[in-house]
Amino acid sequence: MGKIAYTDGTGVPHRGFEDEFLTHRKCSEWWYATGYLEDEAKNLYSFQFTLAQIRIAGIKFHMLLTALTDIGAGKHYYAQHQDVSGRRVTSDLSETAFGGIAGIRYSRNEKSAFGDMELSMKAKEYELNLAMRAQKPPVWHCEDGRLQMGILDDPRQVTYYYSMTNLSVEGMFILDGKTRAVKGKAWFDRQGGTCRLTNPLTNWEWFSLRFFDGEEVMLFSFPRTGYADGTYVRADGTYRRLNDYGIEPLGFFTEPGTGYRFSNGWRVRLAGVREEEYLVRPAT
Repeated sequence: MGKIAYTDGTGVPHRGFEDEFLTHRKCSEWWYATGYLEDEAKNLYSFQFTLAQIRIAGIKFHMLLTALTDIGAGKHYYAQHQDVSGRRVTSDLSETAFGGIAGIRYSRNEKSAFGDMELSMKAKEYELNLAMRAQKPPVWHCEDGRLQMGILDDPRQVTYYYSMTNLSVEGMFILDGKTRAVKGKAWFDRQGGTCRLTNPLTNWEWFSLRFFDGEEVMLFSFPRTGYADGTYVRADGTYRRLNDYGIEPLGFFTEPGTGYRFSNGWRVRLAGVREEEYLVRPAT
């Protein structure tokens, strides 16, 4: 049996990081972790954990999304689980979890009240356990933690949004019967609000870019409305809003089952922040 700890409000305007970490009753929102891993043989992998509370037309349910990608082998392992009762979900300041399938346990370090994280994920193909440690304090994104979700003239289409952009990662996972010790980097998001996620104008493309000099960039783009926002995080953890960048799709992919069209590869320009032009290509 899970247990959900709630907080007041909708996160906009925001209070402290800890206040908005808890579940908001009236919001669609999510806890999200993603990162890359390297094993002792220099093979690369990536992972994703998302626990979301979704509200649609007054109906609330929870969804768990997990993924592990073996980049060298070109294999992607993905799973999705839903719970309409909330009984499988635990969410408070110490843990975010969905049954015994996947979860993150939190404890305090010098960067944040939840800066030390223990992530576990289980699937039929693999089992993963990672220790993630924040190297920078959390940052409020966009307009002081407020992101307009593509539709500028609708005050309800808004989310609060903050991240820990630089977490060191160390741990192991078992895949194909083989245990792999891994190290890497991760990114953690906390985001949500009263926005209607079913509105097609809110469909977004999201990027977290990590650079070798210790800087990070978050880009949140809404192709159907042309709106974009983001954040530039310096190596020392200071940050500023970034909304004058450019994203150009390099190609598109049409999903056979639905006919939905997705961009697939991008050219990114960060004028005034980083003068280089970056090509972002799918790993698999």
